[in-house]
Amino acid sequence: MIMTLREQQWRKQAVCYLETSDAPELWTPEHRPKQDVRVHLEQMCRRCPVRQECAGDAVVSAAESGLYAGVWVPERRKKTQWAMAMGRLGEIAGLDAGSGELTTLGVSA
Repeated sequence: MIMTLREQQWRKQAVCYLETSDAPELWTPEHRPKQDVRVHLEQMCRRCPVRQECAGDAVVSAAESGLYAGVWVPERRKKTQWAMAMGRLGEIAGLDAGSGELTTLGVSA
């Protein structure tokens, strides 16, 4: 699925974009960030006005290896942890696991 420019406009309202746009590697590192860094990033996510959109985008794009909406998403090869993260993101995004929105994406919540 390709997002239109209009659908991506929410990103410009994100706390991570406004406060750390010069350091995107903080959000999508290859390895889980250290606890103190992760706690700081999670706090930023909790006060973000577009957290729900971020979570939905992460689920729809089947994101991996990064922090989205305050949830650490591991690589997909870590199937159980990845599915749990997608389930949590689905909850934040307001996606209903019972409606099939998550299962269509190959995610079981």
